[in-house]
Amino acid sequence: MKTTKLRLKRSLLALTSTAMLALAATTAHAGLITESGDAGQTLAASQLTSGSGFITSIQGSLLASPSNDYADMFRIYLYAGSTFSATTTASNFNFNNFDTSLFLFDSAGMGLVANDDDPDAGPTSTINNFSVTASGFYYLAIAGAGYTPVSAGGSIFGSLLNQDQAGPGGPGGAQSLSGWQSISNEGDAYEIVLANAFAGPPVQTDLPEPGSLLLLGLGAAGLVSRRKLRAAGTKAAGIAR
Repeated sequence: MKTTKLRLKRSLLALTSTAMLALAATTAHAGLITESGDAGQTLAASQLTSGSGFITSIQGSLLASPSNDYADMFRIYLYAGSTFSATTTASNFNFNNFDTSLFLFDSAGMGLVANDDDPDAGPTSTINNFSVTASGFYYLAIAGAGYTPVSAGGSIFGSLLNQDQAGPGGPGGAQSLSGWQSISNEGDAYEIVLANAFAGPPVQTDLPEPGSLLLLGLGAAGLVSRRKLRAAGTKAAGIAR
């Protein structure tokens, strides 16, 4: 009986390990995203991400090539209820040696939140503890100060001068992004450090749930145990005769 219990425990441990390894294999950790070529300034031209893991940071450059490279836009995945943050204050001295602005748009290009200057860290920018109402793809843009997103109705966020985090308060705030206005002398290598941002939604697999695997293991172990008991009973009956 003790031998049967030991084999059952070993079977359960093996099944649990298999389930955990399989689930771990389905998560692709995006980590650092590096700008490929020149990320565009519109939703259609934005740089897309692949996989489903955390994005820890995005690195790129403005005013590198072409010369009118005043803004870059990246598609990210956010979950409803989680607090998203993006900042250019948390990098080392090789990045963000210029006045940055950060902007977040939904999947339709509607402006959600922006920040020109972080009040705690000078000319760099922080979108802090912002929660979206629906899980899905969103667009994060970085621009040199003075370069502002517009819709058909005008500036989406209005003037961000001397403002901290702000919503779409400009005359074009109720319409989706159509382009950018003005120019900027601000640009260089940048790094945006992110919290609760992902490359994409969870990867769907055909693997059964861990609970299903455990139930399957219990059933298999029980079947083996019952067969052994029946075999032992048959043998005992034969000896008794």
